[in-house]
Amino acid sequence: MDKRYNYDKESDSLFIYLEEGEEDSFEEIIPGINIELDKDGKIIGIEVLKASRFSERLKDNLLIS
Repeated sequence: MDKRYNYDKESDSLFIYLEEGEEDSFEEIIPGINIELDKDGKIIGIEVLKASRFSERLKDNLLIS
């Protein structure tokens, strides 16, 4: 796995990949932040909704490609 994150500018969501696998479910750990789980309950990623609220640098530097 080369790229460890993906930002969707249109939905302003950031997904951070921790492990390869297919999402089976997710749990919202705090409002706007979800952990993505595979069928065995292993955490495979973190999803941040409205990601730009945390940093304008996120939009400007890290994620526009």
